[in-house]
Amino acid sequence: MPDIPKLPRTLGELRAAGYSTAGQTPPGVKDEIRDNLLAALRAGRDPWPGIVGFGDTVLPQLERALIAGHDVVLLGERGQGKTRLLRSLAALLDEWSPVIEGSELG
Repeated sequence: MPDIPKLPRTLGELRAAGYSTAGQTPPGVKDEIRDNLLAALRAGRDPWPGIVGFGDTVLPQLERALIAGHDVVLLGERGQGKTRLLRSLAALLDEWSPVIEGSELG
């Protein structure tokens, strides 16, 4: 069983924990992916484990697009790794996301 930290369960606990979006739009998925991709690149970690053969072509272009916040469309024949590449994007998302219990989105 993974060790799950005690997380805020109410809006008051979330605010008391220092999470605030006052005066700004909450960070979106694109921001989260960009920030985590940049952190991985700075740390020298491979953000694309298991992806082979695209290091000089697709991956640099994809990294630039994600860092710039662009939308991405992958086109190609079957078996070229499009799905594997997109599934690897999930590793660039934060493990935890604040959710208010009982809300429509929670």
